[in-house]
Amino acid sequence: MNIHGIKATEYPAAGYETKKAKRNVSERNFAEQMAQASGNTSTVTLHGADEGTGDITVSAWADVVSGSSVSVYKTQDFNQENPVYKVKIWDKSGNVTERMVDASKIDPKNCDTAQMYVYASHLKESGKGSFEDTVLKTVIAKAVKNAEQRSYGSWNFSEKTDWVKIVNDIMQSEYRYGDLKSYMEWKQFSGLLEQ
Repeated sequence: MNIHGIKATEYPAAGYETKKAKRNVSERNFAEQMAQASGNTSTVTLHGADEGTGDITVSAWADVVSGSSVSVYKTQDFNQENPVYKVKIWDKSGNVTERMVDASKIDPKNCDTAQMYVYASHLKESGKGSFEDTVLKTVIAKAVKNAEQRSYGSWNFSEKTDWVKIVNDIMQSEYRYGDLKSYMEWKQFSGLLEQ
């Protein structure tokens, strides 16, 4: 049947799209493909264990935007009553800085990225939240912060941030989209941050 010169038989056969997608998949790994798609061709090394110190790795994070890696450790003399964690930060050139961070003194409404990573790790370690409820949600909040900073043309790892506001913005987005399950999960995380 023709409608003003358009033939129904000119549409591709069923399954064409699948075959086309398969041909476009390369042998490169997913991370390389995403880095290239985002315009970021740098790689990041995720650092973890601190060999020879006896310190226990609590969490390790890699930030593709900055090319940095952050690891949070419990030292051998760690005390839950005085939760001071060791944090090591590697920049994209491999230079490392180390600092001690007291989790009990962190204000999630006004802390830098390393402090927020310590805070999320401490929530998980103290049993106040699961890995998904704390660490993964912090990663998502950090991605939102990265996107905001890119839109302003800057990125600053040590900049103090109101993480509660970022989490509440994500929570409200979930509500607007009608995803009440995610809304409640983010609301729970927001409650952890505001304790």
